[in-house]
Amino acid sequence: MAIDVPKEAEQDVIKLQQYQQQFQMLNMQKQNLQSQLIEMEHSMGELKKLGNQETYEIVGTIMIKKDKEELITSLAEKIQSSELRDSVISKQIDKISQKMTETQAKIMKMIKGEK
Repeated sequence: MAIDVPKEAEQDVIKLQQYQQQFQMLNMQKQNLQSQLIEMEHSMGELKKLGNQETYEIVGTIMIKKDKEELITSLAEKIQSSELRDSVISKQIDKISQKMTETQAKIMKMIKGEK
């Protein structure tokens, strides 16, 4: 049994589908970012455990010898940047989620014949 959607609701249905696609894309980005954050935090923990051992950074396909403190500083900056990006994505997800809820409610009112 198909639901008849009023003509004026069709645009809102299209908008809702776009919101859903954006929501899925943002969630995928957030998951990837969180995986990277976990990996970076693990690396930071391992770096801090090291004594006076030599440390290296992988750049492209080569390993470059780097000072341990320099690596820790660089990694801390990357973690901070990723956490900021994670926060921004979370806010975008919240906004899209709110728009989806509002659009769904609007569509349901139109379907029920309410103004």
